[in-house]
Amino acid sequence: PVLSVLHSFLLPFLCIYTGSNGDLVFCQNRTTPVDSCCWLTSCVFLNPRKDQTGVNISRFVGFLFSFSFQCKLYLYITYESFFISVTADELWKGALAETGVGVKKGRGKRRKKKLRRNLNRGQEVGEGRFINKGLKTCLDVLTVTQRKKEEPERIQSDIVQQRDTWQKKRKIKVKREGGWSGKCWGGILCGFFLQVKNVFCMKAKEGRKRSIHALVAIGNGKGAAGIFSRRNLAVMLFLSFPPVYHDITVKFKRTTIHMKKQNKGYSLHCHRAIITICKLIDIRDMCAKVSGSKNLINITRALFKGLTQQETHQQLANQKSLYVVEFREEQGPLPIVVALPEGTVREDPEPEDVVPDTKLEWSEVKAAQGMTRSPWINVRRMAW
Repeated sequence: PVLSVLHSFLLPFLCIYTGSNGDLVFCQNRTTPVDSCCWLTSCVFLNPRKDQTGVNISRFVGFLFSFSFQCKLYLYITYESFFISVTADELWKGALAETGVGVKKGRGKRRKKKLRRNLNRGQEVGEGRFINKGLKTCLDVLTVTQRKKEEPERIQSDIVQQRDTWQKKRKIKVKREGGWSGKCWGGILCGFFLQVKNVFCMKAKEGRKRSIHALVAIGNGKGAAGIFSRRNLAVMLFLSFPPVYHDITVKFKRTTIHMKKQNKGYSLHCHRAIITICKLIDIRDMCAKVSGSKNLINITRALFKGLTQQETHQQLANQKSLYVVEFREEQGPLPIVVALPEGTVREDPEPEDVVPDTKLEWSEVKAAQGMTRSPWINVRRMAW
């Protein structure tokens, strides 16, 4: 009789079904709106589960129909609104216009990142215009009082001020080893980054597509080194290098490198990319000058080409059929034998030219003769 009365009375507003655990559930029809933007969904459960919260309406229904229930009836209420159906990220995307073609092309990322803020930071549960007990203290008697008008404004201004200070604070970053200059990736040990740059490619569908180009050098510090190039880091050149045996002049495309062998303790006086690669190869003393294009890929290729194509002491001894010796200042006139020929040693010495056939660099000749001109000669300085 109870179910028949409930069914006849609440039929226009409720739909009746049986839950998965056998409970009888009455749900309010969603076609009856309580407000223009908010619907009230009500469910009446017989013996609700532990994870459900509800209000006992047995006395109310018994008083309405003038009979008592053998079991308890619970009313389960869920409020649905536009303000809880959309997440904060979706609202920020709509407010900052982070959808569409502009986002795919990477337009205005820095400004939108600064404008986006977490409005939940600084908010405390139970703080607001009304003082509600039960959130922080035990609920004895429900008394709701209203705060003064100045107090909510002061609390809100403090939250906004704290939010601004948190926004200005820098995030703690792990200190990394310094590179060549500033925050650039050049010279960072991972092996060593020689170059990191953004590359843009025009696509028919996506438009301007951004990718990253990296040039990385690696080595074991014992004469072996390699480079990774291209955007996908797929091209690899891994070679074993000897030390610098003699002066080398090598050209790759528009880049020319003049490398000179130096005595122990001279250190490296070269381009910063060459210094980085020489440290990976374990070359400690060398002087190199780059002329022409300063493209890092060309410089790296030219250096690898020159080190691999140089003539070793053993190859020179086999070619001349003579001993290869080295003279040092600390040894005086006593020579140090560096390489022996594999075949027979010839008795006639190497002929010496009256004028040595040495290739000279015009820039070095001008510097030696004092013909170089400073670029700061005609610069006018203001008289203070």
